[in-house]
Amino acid sequence: MVQQTADLLMRTFRSIISAKRALGIAGLSAILIFCGLHPAHAERRVALVIGNSAYQNVAKLSNPANDSAAMAATFKEAGFDVVELKRDLKTSEMRRALRDFSDAARDSDVAIVFYAGHGIEIDGANYLIPTDAVLERDIDAFDEAIPLDRLLAVIEPARKLRLVILDACRDNPFVKSMKRTIASRAIGRGLAQVEPGSANTLIAFAAKAGSTASDGDGKNSPFTAALVKYLPKPGLDLRKAFGFARDEVLKSTGNRQEPFIYGSLGGEDFPLVAAVPVPAASNPGQAMRRDYELAERVATLEAWDLFIATYHDGFYAKLAQAQRNKLEAEQSRLAAIEKARLAEEERARLAAEGAKATTQAKAAADAKAAAKSAEEARAAAEKKTALEEARIAEVERAQAKAAEEARVAADKKQQNEAAKAAEVERSRLAQQTRLAEDARIAAENAKAVADAKAVRERLALERAKALAEVQVAEAARSKAEAEAKAEEDARVTAAKARAAEQAKAAEAERIRLAALAPAGAAAEDGKARGSSEDITRSLVSELRRVGCGSTAATDDWNVAAQKALAQYNKHAGTQFDVKVASLDALQSVRERPAGICPLVCEHGFEASGGKCVKIVCGKGYELSEDNACERVVRQKKEKPAPAAAAPKPRAAPAPEARQPEPARSRTAGGSMEARIAQCQLRAGGREGGGARNANRSFQRLDACLRGQ
Repeated sequence: MVQQTADLLMRTFRSIISAKRALGIAGLSAILIFCGLHPAHAERRVALVIGNSAYQNVAKLSNPANDSAAMAATFKEAGFDVVELKRDLKTSEMRRALRDFSDAARDSDVAIVFYAGHGIEIDGANYLIPTDAVLERDIDAFDEAIPLDRLLAVIEPARKLRLVILDACRDNPFVKSMKRTIASRAIGRGLAQVEPGSANTLIAFAAKAGSTASDGDGKNSPFTAALVKYLPKPGLDLRKAFGFARDEVLKSTGNRQEPFIYGSLGGEDFPLVAAVPVPAASNPGQAMRRDYELAERVATLEAWDLFIATYHDGFYAKLAQAQRNKLEAEQSRLAAIEKARLAEEERARLAAEGAKATTQAKAAADAKAAAKSAEEARAAAEKKTALEEARIAEVERAQAKAAEEARVAADKKQQNEAAKAAEVERSRLAQQTRLAEDARIAAENAKAVADAKAVRERLALERAKALAEVQVAEAARSKAEAEAKAEEDARVTAAKARAAEQAKAAEAERIRLAALAPAGAAAEDGKARGSSEDITRSLVSELRRVGCGSTAATDDWNVAAQKALAQYNKHAGTQFDVKVASLDALQSVRERPAGICPLVCEHGFEASGGKCVKIVCGKGYELSEDNACERVVRQKKEKPAPAAAAPKPRAAPAPEARQPEPARSRTAGGSMEARIAQCQLRAGGREGGGARNANRSFQRLDACLRGQ
């Protein structure tokens, strides 16, 4: 059993020396810990990690699954006794996971809960949102979400440290659609500030209260990436680890996101990973001492040879050489004793067998010589051992003195570093307080300036608006009065001219018809003509009112009036005959509001600002039939042709030749009323209004009635 233990120690030492040659002195400390030469963490530590990404009723989050996996791996590498990883939990599953974890936290020293996903604050209370939550109303959070107080109650039994880490301050999509059952109930942005009720309890937010955290563009969120970097550092206190994580998040997000910690701890450090007791690589003597102690435990020539081959010089190299010499002398003494024992056994055997005296004498001499040699070896070994022990004792005293001096120096250095760190932390807190106060004052001043500016701008805008309204009203009133006056003047003038023309035309027509028809027919035709003229004039006026014509109301149903009725049919959806001014068309137009047709102007005019404006061509241009200004091409003047001889007046027919005329008109022309309407249409379809055009229309009407 002893030999097996020695062999095992020898094999371990060989592995360590081989690794040391490959990794150097600093790498040997890790191997010593791996081989069980350093005591493990004695506390019982448990952790619950939850990552909710696959939300069913809002957009999914990409990073909580990765963040939870990274934190679970960190806790496992830190040596936690229990690490439970849960992902995409529904409401019932999340409650069950917390209930199961409470059993593990009941007898623990350190209990940690990490959550990544959506969170929400309602009336100052914080809730974690499972993946199947709907949250149509604010009161639904009581049934569909998990309150933060539930997590604190689960980890409350832990004896030394209770920690909750929430990477759940993301911009919450539930808030946009959530209905408030009470108007005064507040739904905050991010999470609300908390104050733990028990000692040695910390609550870490990815972003301070009232602000939101970024989900990140990389594999992990900025907060989780910083935690994974700093929490596992051996010997680093949790508060400093969170401080370093805060600085890195501020840097990576351009000062848009600031993590925050609520709660407090005592004066004792709380590192997530215990400090490694092996000194740094700058003190190789400490590592050499550990290797020396291990070789001393093996206590073989091969172990000392390996140590001397690794460390060629130095204090422990000389001690190792002394130990090797001592071991070698002891082995020589034991070998001599073993040789004398074997010689004695041989002599006894020979004596027992009755060997000759010479042989016995020789054996006795050999035994005596062997015993003498053994005694001399033993004396030499003892002397050498005494010398080595004295030398080792002197070395150990020097070593103890040096170790004490190193310990005092290390204690002093640690005290200085602690004082320096405390001063830096005090300065940082003072600067942070000062910056916060300056920012608050600047914000208040900026708000006051902005409020004053807004009031001034609002008053100026109201004054300008009131002035503009007054000006617009005055301009509209003046314009309306001018337009009304102009329209009235134009209407009176047109009515006078139209009345004169109508009277003249009526008189001429009456004289002509009196000569052509009997008295009864002439009276009937005059009555029908008066009725038709009234319809025509009224229809043209109404078409102009609804925007389907621009000419003044006349008795002629000309091309412009026909175009106006065609425009009305197009925009009003009617199908009246445009060649006749009918009473049905007049009644339809009268029932319509203004603005049925777009503005249409006569030849020589164009639409501008809701009116027809006369087109004025420049010098060298004239208005074409297409209502466009064209360049005038001047031609050479030709001599005027001699005036044609005036036609001879036609002699009046003899009385006997004119007698059958009334009969021909009655039989060929049909109804006189229909013929008059047909001739009116032909006479008025070519020209617009005006006195000159009225004369031309009358001449054409007279020619039509005469059959020319």
